[in-house]
Amino acid sequence: MTYLPVEQLQSRAEFLFSEFEQGGGTSCIDQAIELDREALELCPPGHPMRSDLLTCLVEHLRHRYDQLGATRDLEEAIVLSREALNLLPEGHPDRSMSLYNLAIDLSTRYKHLGEMQDLEEAIVLNREALALCPQGHPLRSSSLNNLAI
Repeated sequence: MTYLPVEQLQSRAEFLFSEFEQGGGTSCIDQAIELDREALELCPPGHPMRSDLLTCLVEHLRHRYDQLGATRDLEEAIVLSREALNLLPEGHPDRSMSLYNLAIDLSTRYKHLGEMQDLEEAIVLNREALALCPQGHPLRSSSLNNLAI
C-alpha cells in the first residue's frame, strides 16, 4: 500500500490507465485498479471525492473486463456503479452519466449472461438518463443509441 494523498493516487492511476490504453499491458491496468482502490479507502462514505473515485474505478474495471473477460470485474463494476449513482441525488449534474454507466454495465452483463432483468433495468436507466439530457447534451445521442440496440 502506498501512502500518498488521494489526488496523487488518482493521478497515478490515470497515468497507468493511459499507459494501458497505449498498449502497456495488463500490469498497467492492474496497478491502476489497485491505486483506485487505495484512493477509495481514503474516502469513506460522505467524502466529496467518493463518487468520482468510484466512477474512475468502475471505468478501469470495465476496461479490464473488456480486455480479459473476467466476470468478477463486471460484477464489481455494477456494484460500484450503483454506489456511485446513490451518491448523486436528483438534480446533480453528473447523475445522467452515472445512470448511463450503470446501464452500460447491465447491458454488458445481459449480453454475457442473458438475464432479462439486466436488460430491463438497463432500459429503465437509459430512459432516465435520456430524460436528463436535453437536445445538445453530449450523452443524449449515446442514450438514444443504447435504447435502440
